[in-house]
Amino acid sequence: MGRVGAASLTVVTLLAACGAREQAGLDPSEYDGVPTCGAENFQGLLGWNEAVLASVDLPRATRVLHPDDVITLDFSPDRLTIDVDKFGRITSVTCR
Repeated sequence: MGRVGAASLTVVTLLAACGAREQAGLDPSEYDGVPTCGAENFQGLLGWNEAVLASVDLPRATRVLHPDDVITLDFSPDRLTIDVDKFGRITSVTCR
């Protein structure tokens, strides 16, 4: 695939992703600043080993991040994000 073809494919992919987010009701221009992922309900996980997550009913839109994980930089107020340190301890539970 040539440079033009690759660039076109990238643009189409990005536009499709934007359309999917808008259809899901996640238009960033309409965000009111109130997180909607329910992180407040999972603050009790702080300090626990990540193994406890296997027994917790987490929202579908949850990601567990470890040191050196590659992540997207998009902000999603309905996505629960759980940060785990290098020892496997849960250090943060947020909406992002």
